Amino acid sequence: MNIKNLLNPINIKNNIVGFIKAIPGFIRALFLMFGFFVLLFIYLGGVFYRVLEKIPILGKIFVILGHKFGLVIENFVNKIIARIEKARGAQLKSLYLIQLAHKNLLIKKTRSLITIFGMSVGVGIIVLLLSLGYGIEKLIVNRVARLDELKMIDVSAGENTTIRLNKSILEKLKKINKVEKAIPLISVVGRISYNRATTDVLVYSAPKSYLDAIQVKLKKGKMYSDDRTTEIKASEQVDTLLGQVAGATTKLEDGIYNTKTKAKTIKFNVLPQQSITIWKYCTINSDILGYFTRLEGGYYKGDEYWGGEYAPFAQNGRVGFDKSKNISLGKWIKAKFPVSKTNENGIIMKVFDEQGNERWEDGCIQEKNLQLVNEIEYASVLGEATASAETTATDSAASSLGTDVTVISASDSSGIETVSIVGATESASTKKTTQLLKFKHTTIAEAIVSSGFINLLNIKENKAVGTKFKSSFIIVKSLIPDLDGRVLTEEVEYKIIGVVDDDESTYFYVPFSDVYQLGIKNFSQLKVIVKDTNAVAKVRKEIETMGLKTSSTADTVKQIESLFANLRILLGILGLVALGVASLGMFNTLTVSLLERTREIGGMKAMGMVSQEVQDLFLAEAMIMGLAGGLGGLLMGYLGGELLSLFVSIIAIASGQGYLHLNYLPFSFIAFILLSSFFVGVVTGLYPAQRAKKISALNALRYE
Repeated sequence: MNIKNLLNPINIKNNIVGFIKAIPGFIRALFLMFGFFVLLFIYLGGVFYRVLEKIPILGKIFVILGHKFGLVIENFVNKIIARIEKARGAQLKSLYLIQLAHKNLLIKKTRSLITIFGMSVGVGIIVLLLSLGYGIEKLIVNRVARLDELKMIDVSAGENTTIRLNKSILEKLKKINKVEKAIPLISVVGRISYNRATTDVLVYSAPKSYLDAIQVKLKKGKMYSDDRTTEIKASEQVDTLLGQVAGATTKLEDGIYNTKTKAKTIKFNVLPQQSITIWKYCTINSDILGYFTRLEGGYYKGDEYWGGEYAPFAQNGRVGFDKSKNISLGKWIKAKFPVSKTNENGIIMKVFDEQGNERWEDGCIQEKNLQLVNEIEYASVLGEATASAETTATDSAASSLGTDVTVISASDSSGIETVSIVGATESASTKKTTQLLKFKHTTIAEAIVSSGFINLLNIKENKAVGTKFKSSFIIVKSLIPDLDGRVLTEEVEYKIIGVVDDDESTYFYVPFSDVYQLGIKNFSQLKVIVKDTNAVAKVRKEIETMGLKTSSTADTVKQIESLFANLRILLGILGLVALGVASLGMFNTLTVSLLERTREIGGMKAMGMVSQEVQDLFLAEAMIMGLAGGLGGLLMGYLGGELLSLFVSIIAIASGQGYLHLNYLPFSFIAFILLSSFFVGVVTGLYPAQRAKKISALNALRYE
């Protein structure tokens, strides 16, 4: 084809006009095909009903139902038929062509049945493979998560050191739209004493509503009654951590972007096992120069600047506001840093210049995960990191000052550690006497233990309920910020009231109030229950904007669904091979039928049947075989899946796993199979039907 003619504006216009004119005809053809599909279903439904009527006992029931509802159904069906047939105009009605096609297929009954059976086998293989894919996916998802679990979100602080899961956060989560409830959980280590033996196990201090939410199943015993302090009021909130409120919103200071916050130089270091990102400018929109890590035996010097805000929006991430630029500000430190970069394996490596010296560059860092050096007394003993990396070791600093000097290190709520050097008088006031943490009220002292726990203590399962053991709890600073470290509580005698079926893990549950009354300010985890599964993603996003980390069983379910979606595609491709072979058989049957009925075609045309109606007749035969093959394939695939489930379940029941239903057919998949079978019938019968349409009536009558 000449490209110039193709790109000619007149030809382009004519092609567009021709395409637009063809659209109504294409839409009409689609409507007629869909109408043919509906009529074919109605006709096959009538045939199936007449077959059921002939069954001795069941047939009488259908006759009674037919007399009762037959007239209403018949009127409804006749309206649908009239609406569809109206589109054919003066041509032979589709329902008559379907009846005629059905009679033609019955003339060669054996050949037609073999063709439909071959089509059913092809479709049945697809149905069997994909139904197993759907069924096994459903089985695994049901084992992994219940429907209720898909509405649950586990909330934790994650790596964020500025946010604490406290009562204030709990109240905020409860106020989020679509959230039904938020339940706190406290995890501690329990030091168990039983029969002169001592061991440490994990303890969950949880309200009864938490156990109900995760549906803890007991082998023996009962649940403990609900707590006396399950409702936590925000008015009781007193979350102080070295003078700062953990996770609370602070009032924004007035600041000017890219200016110093104070005149005094800051001396700092990096917290152990942390790496800090170096930005070119004091904003996360600038380039990253590299990274730097902790300097052992010294510290860095820099200036505190107002820069762009950075997540999480608490403490130093968003603490200022520039009114002239109308932007929020965060605190940054501008200094000269030794630059390191990550290699191909993600390991941070130092960068050297051409002379082999460690490269230092001017840049900015976010003010978090740092150790601030606050020189109160004897500050001269600390070394200083410069560009030449001349340092003085701090390990010997305290010893060189004698017994009158103490080095105190503490972390604030934003992850910044402050190191102070004080004299004996000041140090004495900061020291606390080590003592047991006592309970403020009487404990409920009831425990629900795992079967792994009673196995650890060598307690017989039938005697577990009612057995008593003693336990104290190890409380850490993350739960009570005012502590200087880990503290042991006084010992309490607990009575086992229930046993959870879990041999793999050693833990036990205690009432929430037992541990909470110790002065717990922060929770280990929060479980949020959403009213609607569809709202989980939106609620998670809203929680994560608060700087919290979320996880859900829905994540695992999505991974399973993604895996099986790919598996179903592979199985479908394998099944299409069998369907392709079956459709070739149907094509062969229709072609042979065309050759055998050439004289018949000539006779029909001579009696007045137009070529289009002859084509529709052959297409009707192909559609009947295609749809019948689809229905037969659905039945064969489903029965094959049921038999396979039965065989596997016999083995599973013998091993104590119960019945396993491996196959599952969603309604959408059934509809897809029927439409696909119908479409395969149309495509397969299109060529024979076109040939029948083009046969001359005179030549057909002469055909031997």
